[in-house]
Amino acid sequence: MPFTPSTAPDRTVLRLPSLSRTHLLLGWILLAAAPVAYTAAVAIAASRNIVFWDEFDTALDLILRIDAGAGWEELLDRFFAVNNEHRTVTSRLLFAASYWLTGTVNFHVIGAIGNLFHVGTCAILILAVSGWARRLRMGVVLAFLMFQLEHFESLLWSGASIDHFQVVTLAVGVVAALNRGSRRGVVLAVLLGLLATFTLAHGCLVWPVGAWLLAQQGRRPHLAAWIGSGAAVIAVFLYGFEFNPNHQITDINARHIADVATYWLALLGGPLTLGDAGFGPVAGVGLLAGLGLVAARGALQREPLAMFSALFGVGALALVAVGRAELAGATINSRYLVLGALAWAMLIFMLVELATPPERPFRILPWLAPALVAFNVSANLAYAPLAEGYIEVRERAATAYMLHGRDGRGMARLHPRAGHADVLLQRAAERGVYHLPPVSPEVRLPRAITSDRIRVHFDQLVVNEHAFLAGGWAMIPGVESRRGEIHVVLQSATTTRAFATVTLQRPDVARAYGEPRWRLAGFRAVIERSRLPDEDYTLGVVIARGNRAEQRMTRARLELSPGKQPAAVAGGDQQ
Repeated sequence: MPFTPSTAPDRTVLRLPSLSRTHLLLGWILLAAAPVAYTAAVAIAASRNIVFWDEFDTALDLILRIDAGAGWEELLDRFFAVNNEHRTVTSRLLFAASYWLTGTVNFHVIGAIGNLFHVGTCAILILAVSGWARRLRMGVVLAFLMFQLEHFESLLWSGASIDHFQVVTLAVGVVAALNRGSRRGVVLAVLLGLLATFTLAHGCLVWPVGAWLLAQQGRRPHLAAWIGSGAAVIAVFLYGFEFNPNHQITDINARHIADVATYWLALLGGPLTLGDAGFGPVAGVGLLAGLGLVAARGALQREPLAMFSALFGVGALALVAVGRAELAGATINSRYLVLGALAWAMLIFMLVELATPPERPFRILPWLAPALVAFNVSANLAYAPLAEGYIEVRERAATAYMLHGRDGRGMARLHPRAGHADVLLQRAAERGVYHLPPVSPEVRLPRAITSDRIRVHFDQLVVNEHAFLAGGWAMIPGVESRRGEIHVVLQSATTTRAFATVTLQRPDVARAYGEPRWRLAGFRAVIERSRLPDEDYTLGVVIARGNRAEQRMTRARLELSPGKQPAAVAGGDQQ
């Protein structure tokens, strides 16, 4: 019988490419999810409902005025007030909305909203490109460039994220909406552009960037409507506008222009140099050259979303440089690096697209991934101490306030102006719109086993009419110290209670023992006197990790028995 080829499809052969593509897609998604998960974990662990610095004026003072019955005329003045060249209307509206909906303000929630704006920026960019392969390439680049600790200030402080993340989301939304090519897209872009303008001053850059995009695409009716809307919005923004005299923006000369240009280039290159302002200008020139290269290769026509998003970042940093060059010196603030990171991410994406043939969508990513991972890990390592330092400053300020009942009695302050935090916190507590929560709530822990391997030392024991403070360090040999695992134990004749602590960096302890893994071995607990019955207590610590808890009691004591003068006694080390 002669051989007759079958006309039926070979299902095994046809399934392999599909299965391989699915596995590759899942693999790249999991890889991209790693930096997102890490930054989310850091932000969640560091989140506190603690009002800090600018938030006293932008949030707490505002809702106190609303609660006191301020009229709409006063509220509009406050919403649109100029502060350091910005009109932060959108964040003020969010704080007001929090009060109108709940009767208070919660900085846990505000910080979460700010960080969700950052996620929203990346979501808009990924969803606005077409095709699963392009979305994947965009997502991988964004994950490693945008989700890392260079952005710690915005990630960990709602006072920064609610503005500096939000304005980027709104600007990218403008570009994506305009690029849709429809009248509805232009209407949506006008609304987002309005919000961006009244979020931060550099949000105004959406108008020239959007005009360039529309002109590039030859959409004259849409361009005319966009220019008219932008002119009206900018006119409102500039009405009653004034410069902060301390910023020296009006002192323009050749040296000032040179300083601004150098600082602008440093801001552009800062993400790639891990914030090093010395090498930043060189990298900044590289960014501009790269954008020029892809523009010459047709990126303005083929990749308008990425190109004009990058141009917004470049232009916005130019405005930042004008306002901050004289004040910042050689310092690149963390909150501004998100703009440069956006520009670099868009440039890398456009270069990847130029080098990727449609038939081989993963040709470049395997070669690029090691560099992205190396950058992300390096940025996290470089900025982790700064992130820890920020958290520590905020928590030292809060614990000092709780111990003394007033701000400014410790190494750090809740607000830089003397007495300002005291007045606002007292008024907020009286009116019930905000209470500074306990930093050391009582906690239930797994049953702890007695452990002699814990090394513990109380080097700060203070008791007064307000609270009891216990601070020191504790660790387990051979085990890395982690944030939030140390708890202070108070054991009396009738009860044993455990309280959470704030984590402090103790590089001195790590150096003394030659163990760098103990850098986060410091702790501090502040427990209000009203939460402690008048008894005598022996002090100890519990180190809890997962379902395992180890406890060691010490000879340190807290004496609160009736008839005695309250006292805290160290009683010697337990090492």
